[in-house]
Amino acid sequence: MKRRALVAAVAVLAGALLVASYAFWRFTGGQSKHPTPVVPNQDRPADAAALAFLDEIPLYRSLTRTHSLRSASVDNRGILHVEIDLCAALEPRLLAMGFPGASELFPAIATGTIAKESVAGKPATVILRESWSFDGPSAALDLFDRSPTGPAATLALTAITGAPASLVSVHMIPARLTDPGLGGSALAPWLDRANFAERLLGRPLRKELSEDLSGVAVFALYEGSEDSLPDAVLAAELRRSDRIAALFDMLLGLGALTERATVVRYRGVATGSYVPKLGGPGIAIAVDGPILLVATSRSRLEAAIDARRANSAFRGELTRAGAPDASWSAVSSSGFVRRGWSRLAPSTDDEKQSPNPLMTASLHPEGASGWRLDGYGPAPAITADPILPFLRSVLGRRQR
Repeated sequence: MKRRALVAAVAVLAGALLVASYAFWRFTGGQSKHPTPVVPNQDRPADAAALAFLDEIPLYRSLTRTHSLRSASVDNRGILHVEIDLCAALEPRLLAMGFPGASELFPAIATGTIAKESVAGKPATVILRESWSFDGPSAALDLFDRSPTGPAATLALTAITGAPASLVSVHMIPARLTDPGLGGSALAPWLDRANFAERLLGRPLRKELSEDLSGVAVFALYEGSEDSLPDAVLAAELRRSDRIAALFDMLLGLGALTERATVVRYRGVATGSYVPKLGGPGIAIAVDGPILLVATSRSRLEAAIDARRANSAFRGELTRAGAPDASWSAVSSSGFVRRGWSRLAPSTDDEKQSPNPLMTASLHPEGASGWRLDGYGPAPAITADPILPFLRSVLGRRQR
C-alpha cells in the first residue's frame, strides 16, 4: 500500500505540472462525449489556390481531405486566410492516439493567417509566419495566465544548464488545479487517480500545489542520440517551499522502502529517483529552495542543482528567441521533436529541410476570453512544442 501511495503521489505532483502546461495531453482515454461538428461555411469555400497552399504543408495537408476546413483563400499578397473546425481536425488524430473525446478541451473554431517567406541557403528554406486566433473559453487554454507579469521564468531558468534543444516557458493559474470540473470527462481518469493518491496520503495534494506553485515553470529537453530518448527537466517556481519539501521528505522516506527508488542528499538537497518496473525513462525529483525540480534521470537532476549553485540564469540562444511576455512560449531546434511531429504527417518533404531548423511559437491572450498563437519557422507553429513528442515517445516505450 505504501508503494502504491508513493507512485500515485509522485504521479500527481509531476503530472499536475505537465497538465498545467499542456493538460489536454495528460489523460488515458476515458469515455467522453464527442463534440458536435461545426457545419462547414458554404458561403466561403476554399479556392484552388488555398488548397494548393495547404497541400504544400504536410501537417496541414489533411485539412484539404476532411470536413474540418470551413473556408480558405489566398489574398493578392500571397497570404493564406483560413478558418477551420478545430475539434473536427483534432478528434481523429487524438482518437488514433488513444485519446477519445480530447478535442472537447480545445476551442471549436480557429481562424488564422499563414505567410510564406523564402530564406536563402542550400537548399533554400521556406519559412512560415503564422497567427491563429481562438475564441474562449477553452478548458485547455484557460489554464494559462492571461496577464503574466514580470520577467518570464527568471528563477526557474537558473536550473537550466548546458545546451537544451527545446525550451518551453509557461505562466499558469495554479488555482485551476482544484477545479472539480477540470477538463470535463476527458480528464476524469487522471482526476480519479489524483483522488486515490489524496485518500491514501490523507492530504489535499492539489489544494497544496495550487497554493504553493507560483504558476511559472520551464521545461527543457536535451537531445540524445537518434535512437535514444532525450533527457528532460521541469523547473517550477514556488511561492512557498516548506510544505512541498515536507511532503517530499515523506515520499522519499516511503521510496526508500521500495527496491526501485533511490534516496540521497546531493549538495545539501534531498533527492529521490525512481525507475519503472517495466523499464523506460525514470523520474528524479527534488525541492531546491524555491524551485521544484522534476527530471528524467538523476544525472540531469544533479546538473540542474549544480546550475542553481552557479547562481546564473540560463542565457542560451533559445531564451533570446523566446517571448518573455507570453502566457506560453516554445523554442526548438531539436531533431527529435521535428521527427516526432513528422510522424503525425509523414512526408518526403522532411528530407529537404535543414537538419535542425529553429521553430518559435508563443501564446498571448486576445480580447476578453480569446487567445492568439503566433509561430515562425519552417513548419507549423505547434511543432515548436517538445512536450507532446516527448510524452508520446515515453508512453510508446513503456507499452513495448
